[in-house]
Amino acid sequence: MGRSAGLYSDGIIDRLAINRLNLATPAVKTLFRWAAVLSLAIITILNHYARGLPFHFLLDFLYLVPVTVAALNSLLEGLAVALVAGSLRMLTNPLVFSTIKPSDYVDFLVVTGFYLVDPVTIELLRRLAWQRQQLQRNLQLTTAALLEALQMRDQYTGWHSRQVAIYARRIAASLGLSPYHQECLYLAGLLHDIGKIGVDDACLNKPGLLTPEEWQNVRRHPGLGYKIIRKVTSREEVIARAVLYHHERYDGRGYPRGLKGTSIPLEARILSVADCFDAMTTDRVYRPALSPAEAVKELMRCAGSQFDPGIVEVFYRILAADGLIQNPEEG
Repeated sequence: MGRSAGLYSDGIIDRLAINRLNLATPAVKTLFRWAAVLSLAIITILNHYARGLPFHFLLDFLYLVPVTVAALNSLLEGLAVALVAGSLRMLTNPLVFSTIKPSDYVDFLVVTGFYLVDPVTIELLRRLAWQRQQLQRNLQLTTAALLEALQMRDQYTGWHSRQVAIYARRIAASLGLSPYHQECLYLAGLLHDIGKIGVDDACLNKPGLLTPEEWQNVRRHPGLGYKIIRKVTSREEVIARAVLYHHERYDGRGYPRGLKGTSIPLEARILSVADCFDAMTTDRVYRPALSPAEAVKELMRCAGSQFDPGIVEVFYRILAADGLIQNPEEG
């Protein structure tokens, strides 16, 4: 698993904001604890010397700051600071303390209850973040295991998939897709050929032309991959769809369903360009690798027939920025 685990190392899901709610570092926890105490003291002093009613309303909301900061450490700390904040809010308020009435106690209970909701909400978000991290780790392990199985059958396909994943994510980023969709494209790239597990080795590694029967066998792999991925990840609406349709052609002559133009999902059109470019620039048993410039020339020749022209143009500029081909502005 050593090498295959590295196939997933370029993922970005751990950078999502919700996953940063789990702050386990002791130094960070101490910093947050002191920040909660300091902000609570400052707001309480302001509350004590405030005379205007609107300013007191503002301070009522500001007390949520120390409560939130403490809740980021733990639910217990958040609840404790919420109770302290509610008590200090009433007892140090000169307007309330000088004319205390039964309605003030009701106000105290209502606002303190509002403070108590804050740490409970943060705790729920923290648990959601933890569950997402666990699901992501399980998905990484499952992806690595599937790629390991595929690579044991076909060394080329395993490492080809990693390069396709990187290209697909970069295209998605250049198109302005969200980090979620970029990550989905990365996963789709890793898993786009997983259906080849169910294809005969003789077909995959045949140096010559395939017979019609062998070609039909190879054409089964997008559908097989789709079935596998739907059982692995809940994000089948993006990942499995990209895998299923990545051999569709822009002119409608692809497979498995003969979709045409923009009826082909965007993620599949991206994956198709990334897949074909890496396949062309890699040595295969039936032909030597093309240079990046030759491969891009072929992509551009087939733009509008096999590939989405807009995606080819975006990928062309990515490769030019990397110095792999001549920059279009310099040509």
